Amino acid sequence: MDYLVISNLFLLLFLGVADNQMIAALLPVLVRSFHVSVLMASLLGFVYSAAAVAAHFLSGSLSDHYGRRWFLLGGVLVFAAASWAASRTLTFAELMAARALTGLAAGTISTCSIAYAGDWFPYKVRGKAIGLISSAYFAAPIVGVPLAGQIADRFGWRRVFLFFAALALVVSCVSLALPKETLNLRPATDRFRTSLRVFGSFLRKGDLVAALCIAFLVSAGLVGFISYIGQWLNQRFNLPTSSITLVFMVGGIASLAGAPLGGILSDRWGKRAVSIASNALLALAVAVVPFLRWGTWLMLAFGVTGLGAAFRQGPLTALMTEMVPGVERGSFIALRNIASQLGIGAVWLVGGLLYERHGYVAVTTLCAAMTALVAVLLTTHIVEPLPVEERV
Repeated sequence: MDYLVISNLFLLLFLGVADNQMIAALLPVLVRSFHVSVLMASLLGFVYSAAAVAAHFLSGSLSDHYGRRWFLLGGVLVFAAASWAASRTLTFAELMAARALTGLAAGTISTCSIAYAGDWFPYKVRGKAIGLISSAYFAAPIVGVPLAGQIADRFGWRRVFLFFAALALVVSCVSLALPKETLNLRPATDRFRTSLRVFGSFLRKGDLVAALCIAFLVSAGLVGFISYIGQWLNQRFNLPTSSITLVFMVGGIASLAGAPLGGILSDRWGKRAVSIASNALLALAVAVVPFLRWGTWLMLAFGVTGLGAAFRQGPLTALMTEMVPGVERGSFIALRNIASQLGIGAVWLVGGLLYERHGYVAVTTLCAAMTALVAVLLTTHIVEPLPVEERV
């Protein structure tokens, strides 16, 4: 197990995830600062996702030919510049533009990190490796989001973006230690034609289409649940930003323990089986959250959502990286991430409408239904692949 690669990819993912999740915690502050509605503020998530979709498409297919490492290094530098720009914005439109640039960078980092891990680690240990790397998704609520909340409360939300710009510069220096890959070079015209042909072939295979639907539902279900919980806690219980981030921390602690364990168990019991069980647990937990009062039971339910989300992360990702040949992995991860970002963008818009008209319970009902559908699709359309070395 190459822990140098794991730690580098962990830091890269942590940067993007913490930045994305802290927007949910900052939402009440941004609504007041720019005098916009919750629905209007939700456009921050939409433009971020739309930009990330473009980045997934370009970085995924091009990294199959030019290598993932340079895209990772370039992405983190653009991320630093975009975060600095966000800290200097004076209007909501300027902040949206800065967040779109951040989405381009984060989309590149996300696609190339997972593709790099899929290339580097064999399938028999990939669940553990990606489980450890994916801990970044859940370390962010423990460290990044609470810290962002404290900075926002004490120094203002602009300093939060400055903090992420500085962090990105540090991560870019650390990422220079990533090993270089063997490149799959082709003439430029061949690269373009090959990319289009590969993307088209994915959409003609039933299991890959189901995997893309799963990616859409996984992200939409989780992001929809998380994105409006800060606003709900603020409105229902009158909690400040610093207290809201404690809820994220509880979920993050459970997730941080669950992500590596889920990956390890999936290498033993099967990625598909662990993914199905995790999604069923998560759907149940998400459904009950809005009916709970502030206190122990709410914290426990949020902890269970974190555990369920974490257990499925490594197994699901490892499963999808093995569904296509290695030379097409970047392109498929790109398409998978595009589906994921479309889910995020859709749930920001639909979730904003549901929240304003029917409240948080409508949002969580939708998210629980989408999460349950993931378990159904895994059961009916996805087969556990054999490792490459065992295929005839």
